[in-house]
Amino acid sequence: VKLDRIVAIVDQTVITEQELESRIVTVTAQFKKQGTELPETSVLRKQILERLITDTLQIQYAAQTGLKVDDNQLDKTVERIAEQNQMTLTEFSEALAKDGVSMRKFRADIRNEITIARLREREVDGRVNVSESEIDNFLTSQSASNENKDEFEMSHILIRTPEDASPEDLEK
Repeated sequence: VKLDRIVAIVDQTVITEQELESRIVTVTAQFKKQGTELPETSVLRKQILERLITDTLQIQYAAQTGLKVDDNQLDKTVERIAEQNQMTLTEFSEALAKDGVSMRKFRADIRNEITIARLREREVDGRVNVSESEIDNFLTSQSASNENKDEFEMSHILIRTPEDASPEDLEK
């Protein structure tokens, strides 16, 4: 009797065939609900395995760097998701159970998603730097292009001035 097998080892964690198959079922159901055409089975399987590996690596890195999602934040997020679906927590839990997903698994998935989102924010936002010359180049290229003629309405413009500036100083 086959119980389960390891399909990937990610650092010190394993991804089992059962986890992979479970994710494939979930993704397939999402595609069908959206009416989107499914890719070939082998391609879908490979893409989902790659995603599981990437997610596992990111969660491990987040744990190593001390990034955690506390239970209060997780509870609020689950409540918000239930509200967005116009359900109480009990109704939401029952709907998940009807779809074959336990509340424990759903909470673990949401915790992982929040952790990965926070990790990306921390790692990416800290490294993205746009210089003044890049902005100028972009604006120049946009003004040369006749395709994009965006208009913006601005109601407030804040200009920092020294506290002791006189009206004459501001005209300069």
